[in-house]
Amino acid sequence: MVLPMSIPLTTPDQDLYYQYSDGRDLLAVTLVEREHLLRELVDLAIAARGISSARTIPRFDVARAQILLYRLSVADETIDSLVEIVNDYAERGGFMPVEGIPKRSEK
Repeated sequence: MVLPMSIPLTTPDQDLYYQYSDGRDLLAVTLVEREHLLRELVDLAIAARGISSARTIPRFDVARAQILLYRLSVADETIDSLVEIVNDYAERGGFMPVEGIPKRSEK
């Protein structure tokens, strides 16, 4: 028995566009996640500066801060990779590239 050949549902150009579009969507989600992590880290620092009384002294949650910093580093690496991937699709398909996120210079 010979099975009929399947007809592709997308053309190579459409497939490239879908990969480009999916990459941009994932990049947007990762940027939002990064922003939430940054806010959480700032909130943690602000909470440690809270008003203290003679009985309680606010503490900075070092363990939580380390977890947040690790997750931020993973998000930053993911963003860098996604920018490269999306821009590769953009170049091959003639789509608009994305710009990298400028990093603070270390002194």
